[in-house]
Amino acid sequence: MYRLRKENKKERKFLGVIGGISKYIDPTADPVMLRILFVILTCFSPILIVFYFVLAICLKTEGFEITKKYPILDEDVIAEREEKIKEAANAERAEEAEKEDK
Repeated sequence: MYRLRKENKKERKFLGVIGGISKYIDPTADPVMLRILFVILTCFSPILIVFYFVLAICLKTEGFEITKKYPILDEDVIAEREEKIKEAANAERAEEAEKEDK
């Protein structure tokens, strides 16, 4: 599922809100029809202009990257964890071999 975001700076016409909503509804659709519908609806209800600017402030830009929740592990840490996993697997195999011998 796509997140509701503004279009990136290259593709947007004004602030990118309508294009972002269009991509949220259908990522393959062209946002022109939704823009035309918005202009028509704005003629009947000017409060939509305020709503548009509120969304422009609240929504993040499409190209915005969220930092990762967990830090990237160093190669040393990864190697250490792999060693521990191998040691645990070897110990388990040794225990199974001892049980089979009895």
